[in-house]
Amino acid sequence: MGDFFEGIEQVQLKVDGGKARFPIFYRDARGVVLLLSANLLKLRRMLPDPRFIPAQLAPGVGALALAAFEYHETDIGPYNEFQIGILLNAPYYAGVPCYNVMRQYLDRMYSIYVHRLPVTTEIALRAGIDFYNYPKFIGGIEFGDQASRVDCDLSRDGERILSISGAKVPTRAVGEMRFLTNLFHFRQPQAAEFKVNVQEGAICWMPRDVSWWFNTSNEIGAELSGAVLGSRAAMYLYMPKIQCVLYGPEHVPMPLLQRVVTSEGFLPGAAAHAAKKPAAKKKAARKPPGPKSAG
Repeated sequence: MGDFFEGIEQVQLKVDGGKARFPIFYRDARGVVLLLSANLLKLRRMLPDPRFIPAQLAPGVGALALAAFEYHETDIGPYNEFQIGILLNAPYYAGVPCYNVMRQYLDRMYSIYVHRLPVTTEIALRAGIDFYNYPKFIGGIEFGDQASRVDCDLSRDGERILSISGAKVPTRAVGEMRFLTNLFHFRQPQAAEFKVNVQEGAICWMPRDVSWWFNTSNEIGAELSGAVLGSRAAMYLYMPKIQCVLYGPEHVPMPLLQRVVTSEGFLPGAAAHAAKKPAAKKKAARKPPGPKSAG
């Protein structure tokens, strides 16, 4: 496989907390994802617009996604992230219970509504909120490694919200997967593609070797605990080595465009410098020849 990032042109923007290149490249990272069965009606109440339709694992049963990422090398520096999302019906397939989910799995293209997205750095917070309206907050996201398991704890202001844990199962090169993240910006649907190159990974259906815990005294933990059904995950993605690209946002509303332009958000990047090179080599214009002397 060639360079995962080949052919993708970036622009550099000024954001609160530093500078960023868009699309954002994640050159070295890992991730753990649990897909849990959940009450369909409760998931619908979490969604901000009726155009977002939860996918169904079975009639009346939706899916809640818990995804922990540890980004070692990115265009906005290293940081951790924890996504709490709702699996949606992908608009490309019939909205039939189970069928829509299976088509997403077979095509490795998942449609997710991002309900909450805590991160660990200020630049990741601002870049995500200002340009995409990701529902971010600064949280504690701690990974723990044992010989045969990986764990992740999510907290906020010192209060633990939840934990997930999974086995370090055998992996292989899975290839590219796409997560179409759905958001709500300026009171209208927004979207951004998160493309992942799974260099080492595994996908397990109905795994026995994963677990999770919610703090029901916490608002977020109680909400999730009240929605999840059963005590066994529907799917487990173990991805110890990945590369990613965050595209978008797909729609650029006028307020967002104004914010970028008026804040002098665009900064000179590699492409801008390359464009200036021919000008440096340009010869001075010749003066028209004057009258020849008689001598």
